[in-house]
Amino acid sequence: AYKPGLSKTDLLNIIPEYNGLVVRSATKVTADVIKAATNLEIIGRAGTGTDNIDIAAASDAGVVVMNTPGGNTNSAAEHTCALILSMCRNTPNRHTELMNGQWNRINGIELAGKTIGIVGLGRIGMIVAHRMQAFGMTTVGYDPFVSAEVAAKSGVQAMTLEEMWPICDFLTLHVPLIPPTKHMINREVLEKCKKGVRIVNCARGGIIDEDALLDSLNSGKVACAALDVFEEEPPQSDSPLLQHPNLIATPHLGASTGEAQTRVAKEIAEQFVAVRDATSTFGCINAPLLGGALGEPSKARLAHQLGMLLYNLAPSATVVYVQGDNSTFVPRAVLAGYLNAKGVSAANLISVKKVAAANGISFEYREDAGELSVSTGEVRVSGRSEGHVTVVTKINNSSTFIPLVGNLTLLRTTQIPEGLPRDIVTGIYFAGDITVVSTSEQDAETFSKQIDSEIVIGNTFVTTA
Repeated sequence: AYKPGLSKTDLLNIIPEYNGLVVRSATKVTADVIKAATNLEIIGRAGTGTDNIDIAAASDAGVVVMNTPGGNTNSAAEHTCALILSMCRNTPNRHTELMNGQWNRINGIELAGKTIGIVGLGRIGMIVAHRMQAFGMTTVGYDPFVSAEVAAKSGVQAMTLEEMWPICDFLTLHVPLIPPTKHMINREVLEKCKKGVRIVNCARGGIIDEDALLDSLNSGKVACAALDVFEEEPPQSDSPLLQHPNLIATPHLGASTGEAQTRVAKEIAEQFVAVRDATSTFGCINAPLLGGALGEPSKARLAHQLGMLLYNLAPSATVVYVQGDNSTFVPRAVLAGYLNAKGVSAANLISVKKVAAANGISFEYREDAGELSVSTGEVRVSGRSEGHVTVVTKINNSSTFIPLVGNLTLLRTTQIPEGLPRDIVTGIYFAGDITVVSTSEQDAETFSKQIDSEIVIGNTFVTTA
């Protein structure tokens, strides 16, 4: 359902109905929105920045958060380049003067021969570098995640920030707004910059300390600044910064092209489908483990189902031990299975550590080269995958072969119980002093009514191949 322009109150009222939510930059997905979204599984940001989404709250709730990192790249880069060119002649001011009957042929500057510093050498930053190189600019840049060799292949000389500040005629920012980048352009940094530097920000408001920028514009330390984003959006119309003659301002237009909006809408829809179909986790911000689980679905299923079985054998565990597979997602899948069998539906690969801690349960990994085993210290279950079916190979010290398919009931007996309704039983398996009976899911209730409840261990549980 397409519902543009919702107030926060309206969003809070309707969000419980939905499994997925797609937003652009204006909608704030706060912790209280996520708390109200009792059926929410995934949040998509049709764009790049996710500072309008409480990712920590989403992760705690087990909700996947995605963005579309490439959809608006070209539009944002082009807008950055347009603002850089505008600063050379302060084009907006000249236009306004001409409309007011003034013919002011004021000298500007050329780009050729100047040095531009690019903070953030991701997709947008690199496109800006290529465009500015075409104007004859020297491109230098900083990005802690891009090596000097990779930067050099795009014609960018990698530098530290301290090396870059004093040599740049232009600075352009292409970083997310996170704690380390909050006010990264501040008074101290501006003091280190070349006199007459020109600064453009099409990334996120808050990266520049706007009070410090205003003082630097007033002093002439900064010759001109171009901002597409602000700490408060929209900014107050009487803001001294907004009124400054050497500030060029646009209302967060970086991604505002028809082409970009079409691309991000299409891409977020395709990414939703890919996660639903378990084919890709591209764009996931808070779910790096999902990629591993999707890449090895049999292993993820094995871990989850062994966790479920372990709960039914030992429902009071405070520590779950995992042995035989150190894939990063496996212990989480085991723990999620244990908690799901306990009735804690909120536990999944994203939220399980926090949910488990709230339920007084933790996990430990123990080195072991054998089959995957999970235990509580007193009860141990081992298993392996055979095609699409999880097979239990050992319970405690008893070898067995139990396919985890259908509705399983664990019985505290070494005998086939009298009166067992054979017409609905699909399998009977033995493991030491435990008998496991399998029925179809639809026959589970009938079976539970016909079997002596005193020999049932824990709860029956449903598992699928």
